[in-house]
Amino acid sequence: MTPNPDSLNENQVRRLRVTCQHIDKLLSEIENILNESVSLAAFPTYTSNITPAQRKTIEDYIVRVRARLIQVLEGQGIPRQQPWVPTSRAINVRLVGIDIAAEELKPKYMQGYGEVSAATATELNGISGELQGLVARLDQYLSGGAGQDFKERLQRLEGAGNDLELLSRIERIVAERGLVEFRGTIASILDRAEDRSFEIAVFGRVSSGKSSLLNAVLDTDMLPVGVTPVTAVPTRITHGEKPALTVSFADAPVKTFEIARLGEFATEQQNPRNAKHVARITVTLPARRLSQGVTFVDTPGLGSLATSGAAETLAYLPKCDLGVVLIDAGSTLTSGDVQTVLTLQEAAIPAHVLLSKSDLLNQQDCEKTIEYVKQHIVAETGLDLPVHPVSVRPSHRNLLDRWFDNEILPLYSRSQELRAASLQRKIGTLRESIVFILQKTIERSRHESQKDPEEIRAVETRLRRATGCIEETRTACERESDTIARNIPAMYTAAAARVKDAGSKVDDTDIVAEDVIRTAVLREVQERVKTVQNLIEMLAVRLQDDLVKSAGDLGVTDVPGDDEFLSLVRGMPGFDPATIHVTVPKSTFSTLLGRQFGKNPMAERIRRQLGESFEPALASYIRVLKEWTRQVTSQMNRKFETYAERYRAQAEQTPHDQNLTMDEVHSIEEDLKNLKCSGL
Repeated sequence: MTPNPDSLNENQVRRLRVTCQHIDKLLSEIENILNESVSLAAFPTYTSNITPAQRKTIEDYIVRVRARLIQVLEGQGIPRQQPWVPTSRAINVRLVGIDIAAEELKPKYMQGYGEVSAATATELNGISGELQGLVARLDQYLSGGAGQDFKERLQRLEGAGNDLELLSRIERIVAERGLVEFRGTIASILDRAEDRSFEIAVFGRVSSGKSSLLNAVLDTDMLPVGVTPVTAVPTRITHGEKPALTVSFADAPVKTFEIARLGEFATEQQNPRNAKHVARITVTLPARRLSQGVTFVDTPGLGSLATSGAAETLAYLPKCDLGVVLIDAGSTLTSGDVQTVLTLQEAAIPAHVLLSKSDLLNQQDCEKTIEYVKQHIVAETGLDLPVHPVSVRPSHRNLLDRWFDNEILPLYSRSQELRAASLQRKIGTLRESIVFILQKTIERSRHESQKDPEEIRAVETRLRRATGCIEETRTACERESDTIARNIPAMYTAAAARVKDAGSKVDDTDIVAEDVIRTAVLREVQERVKTVQNLIEMLAVRLQDDLVKSAGDLGVTDVPGDDEFLSLVRGMPGFDPATIHVTVPKSTFSTLLGRQFGKNPMAERIRRQLGESFEPALASYIRVLKEWTRQVTSQMNRKFETYAERYRAQAEQTPHDQNLTMDEVHSIEEDLKNLKCSGL
């Protein structure tokens, strides 16, 4: 076709369209200039010298210019370019920029500008953490993550019989008043309302039959039986519509697999020394006994925990509502069983003792064994615990059914009652916080309440420094974890010294040093791991104390519970070097006795024999430990910010609530009336 000489060519069309787009962009900038004068920008550029009437006229002209731009393009037959960038994506890109800018406020990036003191470093970490926390919550909201559509969740929960009418009223007020600082609390309450889980952790010696028991309870055969589990990687078994396996790794994204592949990650045979760096395993099953919310946790065998004393053992406990200690009816109660019972007691976790393989005993012997176990536990711990005979054999299935139906289901029902009562208390506390802030909004508008600026700054500084401590603790824990690997030569030296001391008392031809070396190596690792645990526990106490103190200064009653942060320090991974094969011949050892430097050749011998298996296992464990540290500190950070964000908002005296109109005051008073008359 012959082009029309009166038409614009392709380049001219592009130039006209781009020019119109540029003009439209400049008009948007004019609108932004107008809007800034009435916005809450922290750093405004323009001073307003335009009257409301002038503003209206300018806006009318902008509408007219834009209409003309459209006419120009349509007159030339040029289609307008359709929008193609989602608003959420554009905002997300800006949020990434803000997050990067906030990250670069941390002291490690400030060193180039001059020395940073310890106090200033904590302050900078806190400033960065506060900003990044806000950005993260906004980004999560834009991403439509779980828990953002509160209305839909509330409707679903109320339809399931939950009494959340007051929370629905609170959510409406929070949305209408722009009280975003309370969204985290609402999300937390909804999470708790949706979570009806009752976690039962099963403990027992290696090969005590834990997996067989769980298979029988859940009427499945999917859990691997008769294998050695990976050390300190508990398997959570929860309800799902379809069987599935979810694996969290220390150095890779979470992945989902067919449940038949569980053995690849949960057994020593297919994942020796946790070479795949598995941090957490979750199995979902459509089992009837899981459908109401019961979750089982299959823990590593007690022989794999490699702990010494209650303080260390406690770190390995998952967060659970009931601990079940499985004892073989054909063996005696061991010190490990007793230690587990004591540790559960220290963690305030109720315990049941199950006597497995009870089908091997007649009724009289079974009753005698149960009485013996009960008396042994009382003598060792002072606790009178229930002991129930169970068996996985079909002929004795009634024993297992009786235990679950008569003992577990009532506990579960009671747990749900307590959870519902706790939920109502949390909603009541949230109501008090909303009432408090609405009352203060009216008082500040009438200039009836002015906080002491020094008090406000003290609260804000305390919260900011606590936020900074989270980052510093995470860094310190990672540094301490790295020290474990650097301490390997000292481990070999310590092991050599212990072998030397033990060997002087042995007359055998060869000295098999596995137990001695294992004890020495574990002691060295545990000292460092204990330091990591102490750092995190001190952080938990610090966050708790700072929030309580800040709430007291602000006169608010919504404070965290006594162990709300410490309860997060659970599931700490343990280290087990598995089987150690190091043999020191008597002839070699005897030449070392009496020589001051004898332990150095011994240490070198241990390194040569042990290093190839031990050091990769330790490196894998360090990765898992770091991942656990990051998860726990992140959980603490989220929980801390749920409270701190509200406290900061209540400490602020923002300009927009200083001069409310009478209609706005009446509207807030109506909200207060609705909240105050709401009964729990």
